[in-house]
Amino acid sequence: MLLFRYQFYNARELFFVALFLVMSSLLVACGYAPLYDQRLSTGLTIKKHLELIQIQPIKDRAGQHLRNNLLVRINPKGKPASPLYTLNVNLEESSTNLGAKKSAVVTRGNLRISATFTLSKVANLTTGIKTKKLLTATVISISSYDIPQAQYTALSALKDAQTRALKEIADNIRTRLGIYFRQDSK
Repeated sequence: MLLFRYQFYNARELFFVALFLVMSSLLVACGYAPLYDQRLSTGLTIKKHLELIQIQPIKDRAGQHLRNNLLVRINPKGKPASPLYTLNVNLEESSTNLGAKKSAVVTRGNLRISATFTLSKVANLTTGIKTKKLLTATVISISSYDIPQAQYTALSALKDAQTRALKEIADNIRTRLGIYFRQDSK
């Protein structure tokens, strides 16, 4: 019986190794390539393109948080000395109440943040600086939060939902820019 169990587990391990190899070869055959792979690039890598983006200031406090998140994700080494691109972002924020008790007290809410961003290429000409729009897109994040009875905890829950939504938007903008530069380099 012990020999049978050993052979069964050994066959199962062999099956999973074979399955992994087959799936890996299928991924390579379909043209899958990692987005930020630096080995495939002949010119500037996606990471280098992202580092050459100057992020313009975004209005309001939520805009400042989003800009800080974008700076960490896009320009981790700091502001580019001679940027090739500029990124402009406009935020729209709205909140809706979802859950209510019989006493008409709201207990749940959704925070919806929409960010419309425009990537422009900077062209330094002798007459001045001109820009050419390359990409305009909108990213939306909806974050749910509880609305407790205490005002401070309700405000804290709303701020936490806003923080989570802004991080998600920054990640999505970085991904969209990476995809744009990946497609542009082909």
